[in-house]
Amino acid sequence: MSHVECRKGFIVATNRLLFIGYPDADEIAQWSALREFAPQRGWTPTRTFAPGETVWAVAAGSVLERSGSAEARVVASVRDANIPCTTATDAIAHAYTTVRRTA
Repeated sequence: MSHVECRKGFIVATNRLLFIGYPDADEIAQWSALREFAPQRGWTPTRTFAPGETVWAVAAGSVLERSGSAEARVVASVRDANIPCTTATDAIAHAYTTVRRTA
């Protein structure tokens, strides 16, 4: 699937990398690295969940550990749509592994 698609004259990103919540002090470096690496992978960073356009989600550890919050409901929706939702560290590992396989 292309990461850009044209709909009714508008260009729409279809390989979105969704960020959920806010990183704590231990996660900031991984989130920053992932935001910088995302375009090389063909991902467009976003904070808005768009079913059919989001291909991966990164959630703050605090979001993955709790339930009931708005962010936790987004994580549940993402997982219900069979979209991977991981920590930034796991997303980076996946992205680099995929790049090495295709290179």
